[in-house]
Amino acid sequence: MKSNITGKAKKSPIILLVILFFLIGPFLVIQNQSSQFDEDVIKQRMKKSQPGPDQRPSEWLWMQRTYPYFNYDLKSYHQNLQNAQEMRKNAKNTLIHQVEYAGPSNIGGRITDIEFNPLDPNVVYAGAASGGVFKSVDMGTTWFPVFDDQAILNIGDITVDPLFPDTIYVGTGEANGGSRNFPGGGIYKSVNGGQSWQFLGMENLVSIGRIIINPSNTQQLFVAGVGSYFTPNPERGIYRSNNGGETWDNVLFVSDSTGAIDIIMDPENPSHLITAMWERVRRPNSSHLYGQTSGIYRSYNGGDDWEYLGADNGLPNPYSTNVGRIGLALCQSQPNIVYALYCDGYYHTGIYKSDDFGSSWTQMDPNQQISNGTSSFSWYFGQVRVHPTNPAIVYAMDVAFMRSTDGGNTWPIIYGYYGSPSNLHVDHHALAFHPTNPNIIINGND
Repeated sequence: MKSNITGKAKKSPIILLVILFFLIGPFLVIQNQSSQFDEDVIKQRMKKSQPGPDQRPSEWLWMQRTYPYFNYDLKSYHQNLQNAQEMRKNAKNTLIHQVEYAGPSNIGGRITDIEFNPLDPNVVYAGAASGGVFKSVDMGTTWFPVFDDQAILNIGDITVDPLFPDTIYVGTGEANGGSRNFPGGGIYKSVNGGQSWQFLGMENLVSIGRIIINPSNTQQLFVAGVGSYFTPNPERGIYRSNNGGETWDNVLFVSDSTGAIDIIMDPENPSHLITAMWERVRRPNSSHLYGQTSGIYRSYNGGDDWEYLGADNGLPNPYSTNVGRIGLALCQSQPNIVYALYCDGYYHTGIYKSDDFGSSWTQMDPNQQISNGTSSFSWYFGQVRVHPTNPAIVYAMDVAFMRSTDGGNTWPIIYGYYGSPSNLHVDHHALAFHPTNPNIIINGND
């Protein structure tokens, strides 16, 4: 049959071309009109001396530097990071007069992660969205920088080795998906509490949502790689290392527009994993906050194989409901109890609970009480935490800092929201439990 079709095609090339024109011609016209429209709009905006009314300066500059396809040279970016680091080293040898800081003193920042030293709770690490890593040796009373000598200061996540806590891993590249999230430059490792750092590669991950360590074998790590929000990025997904980060294997890939935003591990059975994938693309003239490839996956064999958890398990169906960012957490003492915080791309749509490590889920907040502490950009947060010994105590972070003591049914504590009585600031991104007294917590916000 194949040879007959081929023969007819050779005898009737004109007929075949006519058929192909009618089949694909309309799509080519539509695509050409769309791209022409976009290009005309871009050209029109770039002729102006200032950004248009619907643009931020950062987007305006991005359009100028990546015209016309919004693509940038990632290799050039990393090369310039290396050049900047060399210049910094050379500048240290330059004799300059002592300078005195003149201000301003109200410079803000955004904390992306906080981690305790599990054997010495006085030691705490904090990662900033664009300010590096800070360390405290008095449980957060005072802080000092430990990452400033590195070329990249955009922090996505930190993890501390539970057996050898002077070993710290830092994933660069903030993963919150905003228009001003700077790209990262890979993963770094310190074996002396942050005094010096080793570069472990993985720079093409661009932004990192989470790093976790196998507590039974701390040479095994998993990284949730979000990728670039601004361009298709085939390096997205879950990566695994079995040798302390020296080499990495991609063990879960969904698409070049869908990255891994979160991952959790059962500490009693470290081969049991659950991860959340987020379809997210950000362009200077558009934003894509949800999609059909967003969802939850589970592995029972250390990441070798993954199964999709969806509507059949009681979770939202991305084909009938907008599914955006998802946050994950489990109870350390009862790890079969898992929570998933869902966002539709704009608002929180529910918090789901599983008592069997993801096989079945229940919507715990059908009346959407949690929405009292959220706004229209819940995709910017997506962090949920569970008390290590009491699975009924759940914390959700959004514009407000929220706590439930009945497994997510009600949310009586909503702090840090506009007009709330608490002195907590708004926009919460990080939370860490004291390793021996989990009633002591450290919160990180904007």
